[in-house]
Amino acid sequence: MKLFKLLAIWCFILGATAGLQPVHAQPGQSQVEYSATTAEADIEMADTLRQDGKIYVVVVVLLTVLIGVLIYLIMLDRKVARLEKQFKE
Repeated sequence: MKLFKLLAIWCFILGATAGLQPVHAQPGQSQVEYSATTAEADIEMADTLRQDGKIYVVVVVLLTVLIGVLIYLIMLDRKVARLEKQFKE
């Protein structure tokens, strides 16, 4: 059960920080200058992945790995809880 509490807290923190707006521009530098200089390379890669349909493959692989890790942690927590219960008796 401790694992579920830790996972819930972790998910809450991730959800809370996901809504934060990143600050990109340096003081004295306008947002227009920033977007014209460094953001083009990032957007170009994302656009290419989206156009080719590969972004969905990336999302599916990431979700599969995260779900696999989550299932592994839940199974491990159950085994540890069973062993703790067995040693207490």
